[in-house]
Amino acid sequence: MEGNRSLRLVVVGALVAGAALVGGSATSVVWASPADAAPSAASSCGLGADTPTTSGTHISGVGSRTGCAGSVTLTVEVRKHRPAWPDAVVAENSRSGFGAGSLRASGGCDGRGTYFTETRSSNGNKLSSARVTRC
Repeated sequence: MEGNRSLRLVVVGALVAGAALVGGSATSVVWASPADAAPSAASSCGLGADTPTTSGTHISGVGSRTGCAGSVTLTVEVRKHRPAWPDAVVAENSRSGFGAGSLRASGGCDGRGTYFTETRSSNGNKLSSARVTRC
């Protein structure tokens, strides 16, 4: 009789634990609203950052903003990667009231190395291009 009681306690414990897990899953589904899962109009808004190009001893990078409502301050920088140090900004251009389009930042090369373009908007979005060896 004692063996059956222990078995029943184990089974009841497993059922309670299972119910708690299922209840937790159901609760998390309830918290997700259909609006969270559906793509919004803002999802078509995006930044672009082209890999830097060189001409002689000059380097430039192009950043862009497309499909966005409103305007922001858009900043485009060409940066040289420096391991264990902050990356060096070798070119920068910024424009306030920027709606859509592209913006070029041009500057001088800072020796052979790894460069990338970074595009930032004043609303906090940021995008970096692929890193390339230049100059």
